[in-house]
Amino acid sequence: MTERLHADHLDEHVERLAYHAVRGEVWQKAVSYRQQAGARAQDRAAFGEAVAHFEQALEALAHLPEDGDTRVLALDLRLALVRPLMSLGEHERRLALLGEAEALARALDDWAQLGRVLVSKGVVLRQTGDSDGGIAAGQQALALAAALRDTTLQEQASVHLGHAYFGIGDFGRAAELLRRSAAPQSGTPRTDRQIQSQAWLTRTLGELGAFAEGRRYGEEALRLSTLEGRGQDPLVAHGSLGLLCLAQGDLEHAVRVLEQGLALCRASGERLWVSPIAAGLGYAAALQGRLAEGRALLEEAISVTIRTGVRFNSACYVAWLSEACRLAGHGEEAWQHARQALDLARQLKERPHEALALHQLGVVYAHVDPPDFEQAAAHYRQALALAEALGMRPLVAHCRLGLGKLYRRTGKREQAQEHFADATTMYREMGMTYWLEKAETQMGKWA
Repeated sequence: MTERLHADHLDEHVERLAYHAVRGEVWQKAVSYRQQAGARAQDRAAFGEAVAHFEQALEALAHLPEDGDTRVLALDLRLALVRPLMSLGEHERRLALLGEAEALARALDDWAQLGRVLVSKGVVLRQTGDSDGGIAAGQQALALAAALRDTTLQEQASVHLGHAYFGIGDFGRAAELLRRSAAPQSGTPRTDRQIQSQAWLTRTLGELGAFAEGRRYGEEALRLSTLEGRGQDPLVAHGSLGLLCLAQGDLEHAVRVLEQGLALCRASGERLWVSPIAAGLGYAAALQGRLAEGRALLEEAISVTIRTGVRFNSACYVAWLSEACRLAGHGEEAWQHARQALDLARQLKERPHEALALHQLGVVYAHVDPPDFEQAAAHYRQALALAEALGMRPLVAHCRLGLGKLYRRTGKREQAQEHFADATTMYREMGMTYWLEKAETQMGKWA
């Protein structure tokens, strides 16, 4: 009856149809309607609701004969369920489901679906701290896509492999893959993956100091994601653009975009992006002098990473917490957090965050009472060497500024002027006006 009444717009009533199908034990329709309801909930970022629908679809599926069609549906549902579980931070369940999905794909000889399973597996491994495993799974998926000439799978594998290369600091390869997957197809609308590729390309270009180009990608991703309003896209776009603005030193814009992103995370119950967004907002607040607020947000971000097991980027948040503590005059805590950030970055093989933590240790040693000039200089130089090797121009400039301050305080005028000059030139070229003003102030103290 309900189907006949709403035949022209069944998709708006799938929850009710699913309920009646289960009550009537019409299991095939129950699976289909629950699957549709889960997809609708995922699109509107109702992640807990999406999980419930997909799980109920799997329960209904158990009542159907175990034939090839049922196994295909079982595989599809597991891959669908993995998506909202990612947003809710339930990574052990994701890995268990992906193990089941991989076995089904191999039993069905479905190599395209196996490639999608490998993409998702690579994502979980990367997020939980296994960068090598994440890259290996992504490379296998990309090889399968090439062998099958499957452009959709190639797009999926490229974007997630780009994330993994970003994590280890191979920004050149990350940018190449993300540009490829972000490129629009002639005559077709942007897909979720293309929007997310643009957003991640924004972050990648920000690490390299290509802020103008990164901002163009970020603003386009934000515009498209806001227009579509689907699933994770608005969260990823807000987070990526906000973090680029933070890296450039455009604190007001960063705070505005990140506050919007955090509100979206809280409204949807999303846990994956709440950490980078809250951490970025906390660091921006600390730089603006709102130290208690900044520390609270950074501690929240770190707490979420511990609860969810998402270790990717966590060393960065700990390094930022170190700076918030230092600015508040808590030198011992600042040192402890900086050391923790360095240990964590090395454990996770996140070389960009290793460079960031080394720089932060240089800052901490330079500001203890009395300053430890030797340790400060050693850590700044280590950070500088690694940042230069990775092409991280903003961090290179920060290291130059730190060394300039250090040499000025120890009376080494020539070396100080050289580093100040390099820092101001780089800040000016990258449009980092917030940091340029600080560097020029330091240079002015010689006058």
